[in-house]
Amino acid sequence: MKRTKNSSDKQERFVPNIENFKTSLGYEGLKMKESFEKQSIASLKRKYAK
Repeated sequence: MKRTKNSSDKQERFVPNIENFKTSLGYEGLKMKESFEKQSIASLKRKYAK
């Protein structure tokens, strides 16, 4: 019996390209805060940990 690949075998996480996100915001007339750009994922996790 042939095994079909389903999402539970390996889940891939979507990671957006930050440059594409900034461009998209620019089309809407928005921009990111400067402090947000300089923070790492680890520092944001520490900041928002509950």
